[in-house]
Amino acid sequence: MRNSRARLDWARLRREAGPNWRAPSPSHQGEVAMKLGMFMHPIHDFKRGYHTLLNEDMEVIKCADEVGFDEVWLGEHFALPSEPIQSPLMLMAALINQTKRIKLCSGVLCLAYQHPAIIAGQAAQFDHMAKGRFMMGIGPGATPPDFEMFKLLDKNRMEMIEESIDCIHYIWTHDPPYKWQGKHWQFEIKDNILADIGVGAMGKPYQKPYPPVMIPAMSPNSSSVRLAARRDWTFISANFVPDSVAIGHWKDYSDECMKLGRKPDGAKWRCGRTMLVTETDAQAEAYLKTPNNALWWYFHYIVVLMKYGNFHHLLKTDPSMPDDEVTPEYCIRTMVHAGSPKKVAKEIAEFREKSGPFETLIVSHHDWVPKPLWRRHMELIPGELMPRLRAEIGWKDAAE
Repeated sequence: MRNSRARLDWARLRREAGPNWRAPSPSHQGEVAMKLGMFMHPIHDFKRGYHTLLNEDMEVIKCADEVGFDEVWLGEHFALPSEPIQSPLMLMAALINQTKRIKLCSGVLCLAYQHPAIIAGQAAQFDHMAKGRFMMGIGPGATPPDFEMFKLLDKNRMEMIEESIDCIHYIWTHDPPYKWQGKHWQFEIKDNILADIGVGAMGKPYQKPYPPVMIPAMSPNSSSVRLAARRDWTFISANFVPDSVAIGHWKDYSDECMKLGRKPDGAKWRCGRTMLVTETDAQAEAYLKTPNNALWWYFHYIVVLMKYGNFHHLLKTDPSMPDDEVTPEYCIRTMVHAGSPKKVAKEIAEFREKSGPFETLIVSHHDWVPKPLWRRHMELIPGELMPRLRAEIGWKDAAE
């Protein structure tokens, strides 16, 4: 039963708040525009088996739709058994008729890996199959084995994705003949066009002129955030970096918008958070003490991979901290919101007050081990946490 839009018991909230209670204005009583999404790299313990992981990922997305998530973002990787989705569009296509309202979004399509005409054709087809329940996350990729395989280690991948998306949008907004002469890709169709029988034209997407574009961001002073501002795209701040990075993302985005004479728009900002929501604070505390739990594995993978790629400085709350202090345990202490819906909602509201007005909360996905705990976590977020979070934000907005 979908319950993410349920209103809270205001009398109960008043009792819990005690002397700090401030009645929100009617316009803010449960009506704050805060959406909910899930980001799935997905990162798994690969030893659980490829077939098991694919089926679990599909079950997670169906569960997200059932309980009230607004959107899900699914990654693309090739030579990473721990991140086993080679084609997010293929997996999500299998779920179109098994879900009802959730938006199925690429998180991300690695544009440097393929010719843009291939991506344009496949994404346009998927957009029609999903009847517009699609947002197109794009990126340069982030993993050394994929770069090695596709001979991209010494390439300017950010430059490549800008050219690729321009080429894709060119295809989607033009009829043949086509001609694209870029630095990284070239193509044309001019001699083999039979318009009367539908030969020579590329398919256009369901959404006009094309699906919304998203780009992820994980570093301070992010060029991706500034690119999003210039292109009027949405962006997602990564969940596995210190709070200061996300705070800086809003500043960078706002500064770039101001240069363009455009008002910064919180609706364009999706902010990732790592959390474990349980019935009680004690339940979350007990789980986090369990050896090799799903959150420990997630951050173990992140730490090892980022140290290998010499990006582990991005995980540090203090640039001067020794490298050997960057551990899964450190990441859990500094980056995870864990506890009851009341506790976690309060923490997220306090973080948002510091960081800026993101209008979509993006929850990171983790292995369903054990399954009952993580499924209940997914139910509690839209059912209990989000109404509280909307109320917390509404009170602050009303007070201002």
